[in-house]
Amino acid sequence: MKKLFLYIFIVSNTFIMYSQSPYSFYGVGVNTFKGTMDNRSMGGLNVYSDSIHLNLTNPASYSELELVNYSVGVNYNKYNFKTDNSNESASGGNINYLAVGIPTKLFNFGFGIIPQSSVEYFLTSTDEIAVPERVDRYEGEGGVNTAFLTFGFKLFKRIGLGLTANYEFGNLRHTASRFLKDIELSTRLENNSSLSGLNFVYSTLIKEKISKKLTLQATYIFKPESKLSSINTQRIGTIPVSGGFGGDFQDIDLNALNLEKTKIVIPKSNTFGIGVGEETKWFIGADYTTVDGGGLDNKLFKLENVEFKKASKIAFGGFWIPKHDSFTSYFSRIVYRAGIRFEETGLHIQNQAINEFGINFGFGLPFQGFSNLNLGFEAGRRGTKNAGLIQEDFFNIRLGISLNDRWFVKNKYN
Repeated sequence: MKKLFLYIFIVSNTFIMYSQSPYSFYGVGVNTFKGTMDNRSMGGLNVYSDSIHLNLTNPASYSELELVNYSVGVNYNKYNFKTDNSNESASGGNINYLAVGIPTKLFNFGFGIIPQSSVEYFLTSTDEIAVPERVDRYEGEGGVNTAFLTFGFKLFKRIGLGLTANYEFGNLRHTASRFLKDIELSTRLENNSSLSGLNFVYSTLIKEKISKKLTLQATYIFKPESKLSSINTQRIGTIPVSGGFGGDFQDIDLNALNLEKTKIVIPKSNTFGIGVGEETKWFIGADYTTVDGGGLDNKLFKLENVEFKKASKIAFGGFWIPKHDSFTSYFSRIVYRAGIRFEETGLHIQNQAINEFGINFGFGLPFQGFSNLNLGFEAGRRGTKNAGLIQEDFFNIRLGISLNDRWFVKNKYN
């Protein structure tokens, strides 16, 4: 029954229905967090940091923070799924992050929660050639969340250091069901995993004036290899096709198979970024990330022709502000952002690399002092139709709110 999961991409005469992504079946799901809304509108740049925004992918950016910041981001996603013989669409939304950043005299710190990855798919496939005719149904839900605590401080005037401690937790649920024509009961295999683990991220950020107007920014981010502990349960049984009462389930002894408690390796990654710009005017930069291969393998599902190899990501982007201190034109104070990203996810199915790219643009709309509303858009593609796989075309609308306040200031007058 386990091998049936592999057929979700290669079965013929298939009608496909998705809530999010069929590729969320693999590993711990599809990565749904790629940065705050302002950074994602620049292609997901990690290198850029300033004093009024949180950069949640770069701990050293907290050393730049001068105001207390409250940030929240939400996504709306529209998908179109294509195979050689079908074309389906789906949509959905989610909260992308909730975070707070607080500056102090000695160091700055922040905390929050991020839905890091998501598992959400629903698929049915019909084989009319088989006798009796059969329908296979595959469903998945869950994901991994990250609760984080970040510290950032200035080592020297131009060098910032940062550390993030992440506690990751979540649940994954995968089911595979088979229905046979004119048979009252269907069979179902249900897999559940409860995940938890701790990891750290280290980074440094350099900001250096290279001319009267231009400032250079460079960063290095290191995330060591870590592991998620997975407590697993599995049961197989029968259920009535009508959905009423009846049928029977039996728990599988995973302890005897040495699968009750397993580890999922999260590979180490390195990110290098560099950019140049004029303060409060414009910025352009690039990031390059590499991720080791061999991780993210869920030992509960031993799938053939599926590998996690080395991954990488390249991002280019920047922003432009016509006149940040204009009193006469609101549109001159808007931040105009754009960027592009190319990503090798490391997932290989049927010897096909599941790659991803996205074209981004967005706007930073100022209001009430240094607070702002960040609106972003992305159009992109994931996967391929080769070897009977699925190509996803997606369009995302993103909204982020960044509220700023000043704490720890003595009143001069009573």
